[in-house]
Parts: sequence; C-alpha cells; structure tokens
Amino acid sequence: MKRFLLTLFWGVITALLLASCATPPTNLPPLTFEDPNILGIERVDQRSLVTLEDAVACLASRRPVYGVMTENTNVRPQTEVGACRVGRVPQGTVVRFDSLYATGDSTALFDTRGAGEVPAAGVIGYEEDVRPIFQRTCNSCHSAIVQNKSLQVTAYEPLMAGSESGPVVVPGEPDDSLLWAMIESNTMPMIGELSDLDKETVRLWITAGAPERRSPLPARDALWAEIDSDSVDPVNNACAPGAVESPGTFVNAGLILPVSCGAPPAPETLAALTGGFTPTIVGGVPRPQTANAANTEDVDVDAPAAVAAAPVAVYAGGANAAAAGIQAAALNLAPPSDSDGWLTPQGGFCIERRLAKNTRSITAITFAPDGRMFLALDSPPTGEADPLVLYDAHHPSRSVAVYDYEADANFREILMESTRITGLDWYNGALYLSRAGEVGVIPDGGSYQALAGGFAVNSQLFHANNGIVIANGYVYVSAGGVIDGWSDGPIEGMDEVSANNIAGGGNPYAARIVRAPLDALLSQRSINAFSTAALGVRNPYGITVDPSGRIWFTDNGATNVPENMSAGDEVNMLNPSQATGSDATAPYYGFPLALTGNYGSRYVAPVATLINTAAPTGISWAYGTIFFGQYGKDPGLYRLGNVGGQIVAERVMLVWPLLAVATAPDGALWIGTGDGGLYRITPGC
Repeated sequence: MKRFLLTLFWGVITALLLASCATPPTNLPPLTFEDPNILGIERVDQRSLVTLEDAVACLASRRPVYGVMTENTNVRPQTEVGACRVGRVPQGTVVRFDSLYATGDSTALFDTRGAGEVPAAGVIGYEEDVRPIFQRTCNSCHSAIVQNKSLQVTAYEPLMAGSESGPVVVPGEPDDSLLWAMIESNTMPMIGELSDLDKETVRLWITAGAPERRSPLPARDALWAEIDSDSVDPVNNACAPGAVESPGTFVNAGLILPVSCGAPPAPETLAALTGGFTPTIVGGVPRPQTANAANTEDVDVDAPAAVAAAPVAVYAGGANAAAAGIQAAALNLAPPSDSDGWLTPQGGFCIERRLAKNTRSITAITFAPDGRMFLALDSPPTGEADPLVLYDAHHPSRSVAVYDYEADANFREILMESTRITGLDWYNGALYLSRAGEVGVIPDGGSYQALAGGFAVNSQLFHANNGIVIANGYVYVSAGGVIDGWSDGPIEGMDEVSANNIAGGGNPYAARIVRAPLDALLSQRSINAFSTAALGVRNPYGITVDPSGRIWFTDNGATNVPENMSAGDEVNMLNPSQATGSDATAPYYGFPLALTGNYGSRYVAPVATLINTAAPTGISWAYGTIFFGQYGKDPGLYRLGNVGGQIVAERVMLVWPLLAVATAPDGALWIGTGDGGLYRITPGC
C-alpha cells in the first residue's frame, strides 16, 4: 500500500522537504516511486460539473466545458436573443464550448483558446473549487483529524494560518507560496500527483488572491456560450446572405446544464441526466439518437436538480453480501464526522489501553493460545525520525516483540533490525511473518528463518507482501503492486493479464492474493511454492480467516480517482474452493480493471465497497462480524453490519492511524496504531 507507506513516514519526508533538506544524500539510492508510470499513459484531466459557476471555473483553468441542452435551442450568430438563427440543437444534446460572452459583446469574458492569462479574479474560490481537491487527495494527512506539520488544508482559515513552517499561501503570489511549490513539484500530495487541471485550479486560485468563495456571476440569461458547430443542425430559415460577417454558433448559457470539464462525460452519466437516452458520437461529443424535436425559442429554464450523494456511512454491499454470513445487525450509527469523540467507541463498546508508554508504530498483531501477544513495531509516523529509515532494508526501529497482555508484563523483543513487517500469524507453535520482500518463521524459542523471498516489486519502498494468515493447510499472503491505476495512468481497456502485469510491475507474485501449502513451503523454502489464489486487486493489505474458513482481505484501490467512479477500496471475501491456483481461472475482484467494468464471468463483487481513498488496513473477525481499520478518508475502526440482507460498514471509533486489527483467544478485539497505541475493545459499555 504505497499510500500507507508514504504517509506512515510523513515525518521523514516533511523533515527533508519542508525543513530545507529537499535533496537526499547523494550516496542513497534514487526514489524509484517518483514516476512509476511505466506505460507513459497520460493522466485523465477531467472533473464533474454542476453549475454554470463550475463551468466558468473550468474555462478559467483552460479546459473546455461539456454540457447537456435542457431545451430545444436556437443557435444565433451573435450574442443576442433577437439575432437571426443559423441552426438549432435538440434537447438532450451534449455540446462543447470553450468560451463565454456577455449579451451583445463580441469579446469573450472567458476563453480557453486565447493567449495569455484567463481572468481568474472572482471565478475560482476555495470552498467551491479548491477544497474538494484537497478533501479528495490530502484528507489523510492534513484534515481536521490529522494535521501533519500542524497543517490543515480542508478548511479555509486553518489553511491560510499555515503550518509549523509558517504561511503556506501568499495571496496573489503562487511562486512565493509553499503550498504551490509542493504541488507543482509533485511532492504533494503523497498519494499521487494532482492532474494538470487540479494543479491549474490551485495556481489560479492563489493568483486571484486566494479568496474563500467565488464572486457572483452575471445573470444566466446574460451569458452566451459559443458551442462546437458539429453539434448544430442548420435551419432553412437561416440569416440572409451578407447579414452577418463570420457568424458564430452562440446559445444562451442558461440553457446548458454543465456536466464535465476537460473531456466528454461518460455515457452512464448522460443517461442519469437525460432520462436514459442512448448517446451516439457526432463531431466528437455524444448526442441523443432521436429525431430533432420541434424548434422552440430560447427560454431560460431551471437546470435539473443534481442527484444527491449516498450517505458516506453506508457502503453498499456487492454480490457476495447475501453469502457473507454477517448475521450481526447494523448498529444504526451516524455517518463518520470530524466531530466524533477521539478514541471514544460507539455502539456499546468498551476500550482499555495497554503499553501506554509505547510510541513505536504497531503494524501487526497476533496471539499464541497461551495468552502471549506478538507485536510488529516500526518507527513512529510523526516527529523527526531517522531519514535513513526509508532507504535501509534493515533498521533497528523495526522488530517483533512478545508481550503477556493478560498479566500486562514480560514485554521483550525477539527479532531486531528487521525489514518492514506488516503481517503476523501464530500457528502450531511458530510465529509466521510477512515482511518487505519475504515471508519467514520464528519457531517458539528459536530464531528467524526465511521461507520465501522475491515478493518485493520494483523497490522495497513499495509494499510487496502485506498480511499473512494460515488456514485450511495453506499460507495466504496479500501481495501488493506498484502501479496506482489512476494518478499513474488508468489501467483500463486491456485484458486481465496485461492489467495485472502493469499493476504488479511484471512480478507474478504481486497485485494478488497468493497461497502455498504450508508443508510444501516449509520443505521447499521457495516462493515457487506459492500460486495465485485471487486476482484483480491493487494493494491488498489486511487478511484474516473467519470461523468457517473463508478468507477476508482489504484492498487499497487507486488514488486521485474522480468521485463518481469507484477507486477499488474494498472489503473482499475469498472462498478457498474458488482458489484454483491458476491466473487464468482464479477469481477476479475488479481492480485494476475497476474503471471499465469489463470483468467477465470470474468477477467477484466486494462485500463492502468503501469510499474513495479510504485505504483500509488491518482486518479481523470478532463478535460475529468483520472489523477493519481505515487509514485514509474518514479514518477509524469499522464494523460490518447486516441491514435487511445488505452489508454496511459503520465506524465504531475515530482513531488515526489505525494499522493493526486482531482477535485474541478470549474473543476480544485488539487494535494497534501508528503512534504506538494498543487497545483492547470489548462489547458491553
């Protein structure tokens, strides 16, 4: 999980970049994650629009606007209702325009095609244009909950107040603004660079004086759009010869419902807005397959109301929901909110803290039947950490400790100076580890032994093998990939094999769930003992087994994905009988082809589809249901609940950064956090 890894060591990066140490020592290896776009695919530069003000902001960012005609509309050669007609456009047609004019004016107010700067004063506001970008891409590190370097970018006043380094926005001066320097250089956000459209929006906002809100536009019927001539049906009663020199194709902007910025809208988006017509492509933009309706005069009409978004607390279940076996009823909790009490359980759970003096990140937890707890430890994600921790394969901050949680005593480290550890499981007298690049075992009372290497993909800076669980005689490992899938170029429109090769950097043990017979792994001690159990995941992280033997895992999808698409952040379930061991027949969970919907018969729907950039982490079965951590947007501890046969995910505790989730032999749930917190959670309060 690249997003988790990079954010986890925010203190390291920001210490290097924000404290005037942007260049790493010359004797260190290059950062291989700077440009993982191995196919050189151009990033999609598109944004959904709702209002005419949104369209103006799009034009100011030098992008064309696509919109749907809300009425049968006359096309004029000039920006006046009384001008003669040169054509008409049927209701429901999608048109493109690059400029807006005031009534009776021949000079564009906003034009993406002209030279020089597009006027931005009053056009772009923080609340309407900039905050949605930061909410989508920076929420994990700079929100009301998490404020790395004391910086919050998801509200206007805290952003303008700045960070530990001082002001980050200098109104009117993007080149003097630290915020813009981080964005322009692709240093921030850490989950993947912004699109050119989003970058230009932020730059224009600062240039315009960084206003909190847009200024009002003129009345809608006083603005005219010059549309693409390919969208226009000529009329017989056109203007008299010579009546107009160089006629344009103008329509009243009040008759256009803006839909998308930068690229034509998707057909399913159009169907939702236009009553389900099937679009065809004419002149590069979709339009309806209907006969032209009778022409009407220009009439200013109200645009259709936008469809309300679903509540963020309810994550829809997929085809697996009915068979998931989640009998626990939903707790009917309120949607996640920044105002929730920190570390205050909801839904009747009690919480106890152990190891209160620990400050090292707890990245994995497991238990032996005799009550011993095993913890994977790492550097804390905040403060001034050793910058070499990002480059060293081994580091003293990484270790495994054993702890008697029942007696709250006997804490000691049994493995020192390890690679990054993200998975632990105790089985039959031995502790099994999943750590960067390999899996291994520590026999009870013995020393660490490597079992299989070769999981690392591209670089140890990326997550390779993440979680580990032993069930049904097999060792299951969640193996991550190297390609993000959106900010690094969409992986779509290709066959499954090609897509997985890209996501996994060509490693046949990456971007999938793999498994090996335990006895074969112990005898062969080779990665060749593993085979594919499931495909179609980007960065599966936590993995666990339920009492009936089914495998559950979380998956981190793409970053910087538009809000109207599923990024592939999911909770998934794998029936071991479906794991054939073959790439050609293994069940397929949608990503990295999740952006096209071209799954085929092998597709397995998620049990819970999470909000984009949720970044789910650890997972465990407890109290008759699944609990999992969420590291990104709306972070915290979540629980699956059944609502009339549909599975929903509800946040039962606000906590960040939650990494490890495990269940003790007595049935109690335990969580470990990036700041060293270790908590026991039980029902009954």
